[in-house]
Formats: sequence, structure tokens, C-alpha cells
Amino acid sequence: MATLRSSVDGRTWIRRLALGVPPALLSVAVIGYAMTSYLPKQLFTNLVLGLSLVTYFVNRALVAESDSDGDVPRAVTIGSALLLIAAVGSVAYVHVVFDRWLETGAFVIYNNVDLLVGGSLIVLVTVVTSDKFGHFLGALVVATVLYGVGGPYLPGILSHGGVSLETIVFKNTISLQGVYGFLTQIAATWVAIFVIFAGIVRRFGGFDLILELTERLEGSFRGAVPQTAVVSSMFMGTMMGGAGVNVAATGSFTIPLMQERGILGKHAGAIESVASTAGQVLPPIMGSAAFIMADILGIPFADVAIAAAIPAFLYYGVTSYGVYQWSMWYDWERDGVEEEASAGDEKSRKTFLLQSAQFLVPLVVLIYLLIVMRYGPLYSGLYTVLTLFATRFLYLFASEGVGWEQLRQYAREFLLGLKSGGESAAPFVALLAALAVVINIFGATGLTNRITFALSTLTGASFVGILVISMILALLFGLGMPTPAAYLLVATIIAPVIVELAGVNNFVVEPIVAHMFVFYFALLSALTPPVALAVAMAINISGSDFLETAIESVRLGGPTFLIPFVFVYNPALIFWSFPETLIAVVVQSIGLMVALSVSMGVEFGRRLPRYERVLRALLFLVIAFGPSLAVQLTGVAVVGLGVLLRGGVPRLRSASQ
Repeated sequence: MATLRSSVDGRTWIRRLALGVPPALLSVAVIGYAMTSYLPKQLFTNLVLGLSLVTYFVNRALVAESDSDGDVPRAVTIGSALLLIAAVGSVAYVHVVFDRWLETGAFVIYNNVDLLVGGSLIVLVTVVTSDKFGHFLGALVVATVLYGVGGPYLPGILSHGGVSLETIVFKNTISLQGVYGFLTQIAATWVAIFVIFAGIVRRFGGFDLILELTERLEGSFRGAVPQTAVVSSMFMGTMMGGAGVNVAATGSFTIPLMQERGILGKHAGAIESVASTAGQVLPPIMGSAAFIMADILGIPFADVAIAAAIPAFLYYGVTSYGVYQWSMWYDWERDGVEEEASAGDEKSRKTFLLQSAQFLVPLVVLIYLLIVMRYGPLYSGLYTVLTLFATRFLYLFASEGVGWEQLRQYAREFLLGLKSGGESAAPFVALLAALAVVINIFGATGLTNRITFALSTLTGASFVGILVISMILALLFGLGMPTPAAYLLVATIIAPVIVELAGVNNFVVEPIVAHMFVFYFALLSALTPPVALAVAMAINISGSDFLETAIESVRLGGPTFLIPFVFVYNPALIFWSFPETLIAVVVQSIGLMVALSVSMGVEFGRRLPRYERVLRALLFLVIAFGPSLAVQLTGVAVVGLGVLLRGGVPRLRSASQ
């Protein structure tokens, strides 16, 4: 019996090491590179890609869905093991021949083994992308390769001269582009350091702390529970990296909590869906797509964060205002729990503040380095991670004292934090490597130029038409896809079109505005039927009807679909200046509140008649797109006059749900 127990324990430890060592090494490799740049960037990208593939396939083999007996299916284990061997062999080969690829790639010199390894790498990143992020994305990579090969046989604007399969493999691997190009380099550095940071925060209990904040604010004001759901989803979203993941993480707590307070499932799901969708436009982290945007545009990340700040404020401001309006209409009262101040409560409050400080201090460091000092994301992310390790160390010893037990706890959390961060980063590296192949083929076939010509012909060079079509394409590309994937596909094809055709219409649109425009709609695709990924995740928790929840999401989030159009026509929201930006924020905030009253149909506890909603829709158009500030202020004045004629804010009127 003792021998059997020893054998089982031995297997358990081997399994733990297999699951823990690769992701921890991935985190250490990224942090070490941020410190010393110990390898050429493309060779370092190969190292990170290898560790990412190993991490993913080991997890796939050992933590796959179990069968009825609790064991991993044998076919999954064998398949993952074979893919793991292929990944290790391919990455090791690239490491050995890297200098030769670097020297001879420009002269298109390679051998059959090079082609085999290059093709293997493309297949491996496609498999991870398909398995982790959905088969649609995997099919997209395959379809793009087929598009490249079959160009001469395609009709219309899709037709091109054709690219051989051998050339596709060469251009995406051996030439050290595509899989090893700028996109995967961003994934291995900028994206990885912040995904690792988010994983460490989760392991250290940062996300639990946000949910605890929700509990503490509960009952403090009208609609406190849904409002704190908005706040918690907002802060988690900036680190989670996707609407669906954010809903799954925060919604599992906030949605049942809202339902316990009498809020219908369709409303709880809608609130969580809308709040979880736009965390990636909230500085300072903003998710991986923002780092990609900075590199594509060739500007400091700080410029992207500054440009995104006011639109993010408008998004969450109008969302919170909408939740407040629902709270009044449906009479979501405060819980009425009388809290008595006591020494124990005060101590708990101090403990909570101390717990919060360990996560707030690294964020302050990040904002200071990124925005004030304007350092690069990798350097800023490095010192943010190091600061987090330091503040966690200080918190443990300040709260629990100094001793071997505390040292062991810190060491364990330190290692588990590295493991969690590496596990989070691994699939993103493979995803961006696969998308790099797609974008490389698009560029090689000239698809972007032909789409530009086709869109200009279709819309008659109408700028408004181009914006509307760009919105539709961004929403369609984004259906069911991670934001970085949706943004990249649309930005590569559509953003240059917006800039070019704006000039044809004598309207100046800076590249960052065009990219932010498509970025927003790539995000908002998570709310858009028929897929509505965020809504689909929410109904799994709330148990409500998909269509009803999607409708309520559009009612609450409708004005957020207007924000990209608003900042295109009011660039002071992107490019800060005084007092133009301040005036634009106030005016457009009022405009979006007017738009919200149109989509929701209620305001301050009263239902708006249809004629008033039509009038308000016209007023929004005047406020948002008026040709001059005087015209926009006239629209605001009419709104204010309507409030005065109505006798101010009406008294709350209850209505049954």
C-alpha cells in the first residue's frame, strides 16, 4: 500500500511540474527580456512561441475535458503529445538555424527541411487558435491560405495572380516575417508582459478584491448593486482581454447578486454584458489590441491611451447613467441594511484599504511610467510587475508578521503567479502568430487596395457611407472573435480606406481616429446579434432568454454604438486641447444622455412618448454632428428648455417589472 501511495504521489508531482514549469519559464523569459534584451528580438520571439506552444499542449493533454471516469480521453492525450513533440522539434530547429535564416532569407535560399518546419509552425499556431479561440478563427487561417493559393480562380475583387504554398510558408516563417514578424513580436513582449501582470494579479487575489468592493458598496445608494457591477466589470475588463472572459469572471458573481435583489435576469445579463465589453478601451492597460494599434501606427502607447481615455469615459458614463435610469424606472431600491459603525468594522475597512494598496500602487507606477514618463510598454510593464511583487511582499509581512511561514507563503504565491501569468499569455502568442499569417497573405495578394476601390465605388466616395460600411464590416468580422483578431482584420483592410476617402471628401481623419473607430466596433461586436458573445456568456449565468437579454443590451448600450461617430466628427475628444476638449466632453455627454433616453424610452421615472423620442433623436444629431459649436450648443439649450418646461426632474414613479 505504501508503495502504491508513493507511486501515485510521484505521478502527481510529475504532473504538477509538467503543468507548472513551462508557463513559469515563459513568464521568467518575458520578464528577463524586459530587463536585459538577452536575445535578438526574433530569436526571443521563437523562444516565447516555443514555451507558449509547450504550455498549451501540456495543459491540453493533462487538463482536457475528462470523460465519465474522470480521465483525460486517450485520443486527446496522444494528439496533444504528438503536437507537443512537433512544437519542440520545430522551435528547436529554428533556434539552431536562426543565423542562416537571418542571412539567407532575403535571398530566398532554403531547403526542404526549412519548408517542413515552417509549415509545421503555421499548422501548430492555427491548431492552438482554433482550439482555444474557436474553430471559426482556425477556419479563417485555412481559408486565407487557400485564398492565397487559389487567387487566379476566384471571381471579382477576390481574384489575384496567386501565391504558391511554398511561397506562403517561406514568407511567413523562413523569411522571419509572419509568424516571426512584428505582430508576434508584440505578443511576445508588450502583450505578454501585461497578460502576465493580469495573471499575477488574479493569483494574488486582486480580482477577488474588486468583487469584495462590490459587496461593500452594496446598499449605499440607489441601484448600488448594478452600479458596482459596472465598476467591477470596467476594472477587470482592462486586464481580462475579452468581453466573454470578463462576463464569465465577474458575471458569475454580479449577475446572481443582482437577481437576488429582484432584478430580472434579462436586465442583469444586459448590464453585465455592456459593462464587460469595453474594458479594453480603458487606460492604462487596454488589452492587447491597443498595443498592436500603437505598433501599427508607429506611435507611443501613451498616445493611444490618451486618445482612448475620453471615449472610454463617455462609454462608462452613459452606461452608468442608463443603469441609474433603470434603477429609477424599476424602483431598484437600496437594500436598507443599517450598518452600525464599530471597532470591528473600522478594522475591516482598514484591512481592505491595506489590501487594495498592494494593487493600486503598481497601477499608479504604470500610469506614471506610461503616461507621464512616456516609457515603452515593455519597460513600464516590467516595473509594474516588479512593484506588484514588492507590494505583495510588504502586505504579507505587514498583515501577518515576519516568519518562515510567511516566506513560504510568499514564495508559493510568487511561483503560482508566474505560472498563472504564463498560462494566460501562451494562447495569445499563438493567436497573434496565426493572425500574422492572415495579414501577411492579405498584403501579398493586394486585397486591401481592391477593397478600397470597391468601397469607394459602392458608396460614391460618400464619407458617411464609408463610415457606416466600415461599422458593419467591423461588427461582422468581430462576431464571436477575440478583440485583437477582429481589430486586426478590420484595421488592416478598413482603417486605411477611412483615412483615404475622408481626404476625397475634404474631411481630415487622422490614422489614430480611424483605427480607434474600427477598434470600438470590433469590441461592440460582442453585443451584436446573432452571436453577441458577451450576451451568450451572460445568459449561461442568468438563465434568461438570449433574445430578450440581447434586446435589453441594445437598449442600454445603444448610445455606445454612436460614440465612434461622435469622436470622428468631434476630434477634440481624441486630441486634447483646452478649452475645446472640455467643452466637447460636456456637450457630447449631454448628447449621449439624450440618445440614451431614445433607446431606453424612459427618463427619471417616466415613459417617453414616441413623438418626444423622435424629437430627441433629432436633437442628438444636432448636438453630436452640428457643423459648429454654436449649432451644437443650440441643441443643448433646447434640451435644457425641455427640462424646464417639464418642471425639472419628474418625481419617481414606480412601475412593475
